[in-house]
Amino acid sequence: MTPARRWRRTATLLVVLADVLLLGLASLSTPVTALVLTLPLAGLTWWGLRRPGRWGATLLVVAQVVVVGTSGAAPADIGGWAAAVLAAALVLATHLCLALLAAFPPGAGLPRATLRRWASQGGLLATAGAAAAVVGLLGSRTPSAWGTVVVTLALAGLAATAALAWRTARSG
Repeated sequence: MTPARRWRRTATLLVVLADVLLLGLASLSTPVTALVLTLPLAGLTWWGLRRPGRWGATLLVVAQVVVVGTSGAAPADIGGWAAAVLAAALVLATHLCLALLAAFPPGAGLPRATLRRWASQGGLLATAGAAAAVVGLLGSRTPSAWGTVVVTLALAGLAATAALAWRTARSG
């Protein structure tokens, strides 16, 4: 059992770190926009962490998506796709941390089985996102004659994701 003090502090730190890294990524391409969004994002982070099971958490995730969406052009090269994967993983981490904070009362310890399942499912989602980014990179860098191969890879990824979701839902 992980003590409440430790896991709640870690989850909170991950949410704040995700905000800082997302603003850092945004500032690489649009520094003024990132600067303008810093204060609203900080306020939403405070609100979302104060009441993770309420609207503040939802608005925080939406604000993070807005930060990512306003931070530049669509990815076309490997660096752009890597940044997209990192941004998606940070938003996913925020969502998962807020869900965990909302699911357990403030003084409750976190069972190891829950922590393992949370980490494995989060890692699986991040891996699926990275695989989708690879398909996106292939789609933006390959000649149109390879379109069938790229679509086949995308459909295979969708089928694998559906199979994993079905397996997870079945295992309870």
